[in-house]
Amino acid sequence: MSAEGVDSAALTRNDVAQRDVLIAEMTRSKLQLQHLYDIGRILLRFQTIDETVPAVLALVARSVPLRSAIFVLTRGPPLTLEFQAAGGHQHELSEARAHAKQTFECLVPVDVDLGAGASSTFVLPSLPLTLARPAAGEPKFVLLPLIVDRGAIFGALQVECAAAPEELDLTFVCAVVDQLSTAVERDAVDRSLRASEAKLAGIMSMAADAVITVDEQMQIVLYNDGAERIFGWTLSEVLGKPVDILLPTRFGDAHRMHMKGFHVSTDSARKMGARLPEIFGKRKSGAEFPAQAAISKFNIGGAYLYTVILRDITEQKRIESEKAFLAEVSRVLGQTLDSELTLGNVVRLAMRDWADFCVVDFQDERGELRRLEVVTSDPEKTGIAVALKEYALDRSRPHLSSSIVREKKALCVSHVSSAFLRSMAQGEEHLRLLESMGLQSIMGVPLSVGGQVLGALIVGSCLSGRRYQAADLELLSEVGQRAALALESARLYRVAQRAIKVRDDVLGVVAHDLRNPLNSIMLQTALFRRRGGEPDRRARKPGEVIERAAKRMSRLIQDLLEVTSMEAGHLTIERASFPARQLISDLLESQQPMATANMLELRMDEAALGLQVWADRERLLQVLENLVGNAAKFTARGGKIVVGARAQSGSVLFWVTDTGAGIAAADLPFLFDRFWQVRKAERRGAGLGLAIVKGLVESHAGRVWVESVLGAGTTFFFSLPTPASA
Repeated sequence: MSAEGVDSAALTRNDVAQRDVLIAEMTRSKLQLQHLYDIGRILLRFQTIDETVPAVLALVARSVPLRSAIFVLTRGPPLTLEFQAAGGHQHELSEARAHAKQTFECLVPVDVDLGAGASSTFVLPSLPLTLARPAAGEPKFVLLPLIVDRGAIFGALQVECAAAPEELDLTFVCAVVDQLSTAVERDAVDRSLRASEAKLAGIMSMAADAVITVDEQMQIVLYNDGAERIFGWTLSEVLGKPVDILLPTRFGDAHRMHMKGFHVSTDSARKMGARLPEIFGKRKSGAEFPAQAAISKFNIGGAYLYTVILRDITEQKRIESEKAFLAEVSRVLGQTLDSELTLGNVVRLAMRDWADFCVVDFQDERGELRRLEVVTSDPEKTGIAVALKEYALDRSRPHLSSSIVREKKALCVSHVSSAFLRSMAQGEEHLRLLESMGLQSIMGVPLSVGGQVLGALIVGSCLSGRRYQAADLELLSEVGQRAALALESARLYRVAQRAIKVRDDVLGVVAHDLRNPLNSIMLQTALFRRRGGEPDRRARKPGEVIERAAKRMSRLIQDLLEVTSMEAGHLTIERASFPARQLISDLLESQQPMATANMLELRMDEAALGLQVWADRERLLQVLENLVGNAAKFTARGGKIVVGARAQSGSVLFWVTDTGAGIAAADLPFLFDRFWQVRKAERRGAGLGLAIVKGLVESHAGRVWVESVLGAGTTFFFSLPTPASA
């Protein structure tokens, strides 16, 4: 073969070799482009660093003959991800780690621990790589920093190739690092944004106030949980809707004018409704509520967003109204010390604000409830109210006031049912009256002071739209407490007035009833002095006068002490069992001289033999002596006084009857009052005898009363328990 032929063949072989190399490079380039595309898709679906970076390195290893790869991230908690090809040795990975640490520290002055103990190591699955040792002096490691837009370095990727990296491989790795840097930065920004949004959402969800944002078209674009609670609309129901759905219709035009003015103003925020007495919102149900609100505006990309923070002040207004109402209650109740006027004021205040029906029951000194007032605001139901007031309640059967007073508890019935009315009714007529009132809701509170219940205050609503709740009951309880204090003040005032009258009466008694015997003593003393003190027979009469006067004074003082002791509860009673007949016999024996002197017949009715009394004998004898003495005062000469006793259903009934002048019916209720006398012009004592009788009998758990016919005589009765019933 000629030289020329040989050269031609060699040229042909070189062309073929170059063609094969070019084809191989094109194939590798196509594969790397495909892998770069796949890496881009992985990074678009960025999940976490731990998941995404190993997947990227796996694709890099399919394009570049990697021996190892180390990914370092310093943003946030330092992180190191490592790759070692199958078949590699641990000392080779240690060398790669040391190189990465040294090189990276030259780029970024940070302390990154690339030790195996502190790093997260990801060993990729075995890949079909052909490992070859690089020639001596050829670079094994390439470290590319993670950086975005000439910013700070926040990490790096170091790759160790099995052979010296070619330009195509370096270009591919650089492209991967660029995409990885962008993806990691975007993930950091997204995570920061999500964290900020989560914090904002958390703050907004916890806010009790409504936070609402609208755009320039006044459409809702943000609506928090507080707004859902206040307005009743859910986010999905209002998003994109006009904000008008949250406003009462009558405020629509004014609101739009306010928004226009705010839009062109230089203010970035202001309080809403500054020129209005108050603003209102509208709930999903259509109900309106008072509110306070402030608005701010933000210019975002040339478009304005308006954010309103709104607070429902219904509860605040209720509290303010209640405080004003209670202040008015205190003022009105403090204007009088008259019990009837006080109760009338309570009724008027209750009827003015939240009641269509009001009942006041009062507990007297014996513990019995008396119906003082029944009032209605409906003129057409006035007759029903009068009938309820006059209805004779059976106090032994259940009714609303008795349960409130007995249990000392407030009661609130938001919905009055037929069954409830029937349970409180005392009969068909009473039930008919209650049903005629048309009560929809009712509540009542005890009128109590210091644990003592004075009565009950009950109010009712006849309007279907007004149902009493716990807050209404609390307010009525406050009214009840103030009313009870006012009633107690009125009672104490009456007690004080009575005490003043008693004081004046005592002074009158002392001034009048003690003056006469004292004058007698002074007169007789003067007579003794004129006689020179000589003891003769004539001096006996003045001595007797002085003795009688002193006894009268002593008896009056003793009566005053007895009354005071009884009222203070200090009276001592020493009970024993003794025959009633013997007691009356002893009484007649002691009173006979007085009866004889006044020419009166004094005798005993035939008392039952064996009749026993359980009482203090001396106190009971005092009762009978007072009654006999009282009868003698008002019985003319030749009259008769009879004392008797008999058994009567577990007790002993005593009586003292006379044939005297009798007592007028109008005077009977006052007989047992202190210092009271039938004929004031003719004083026949201090007026304490019958008051002492009443106190002594009641201290024995007994009862005393009187029957009299004017001009035909009087009989006093009292009953005491027998030993068996005591």
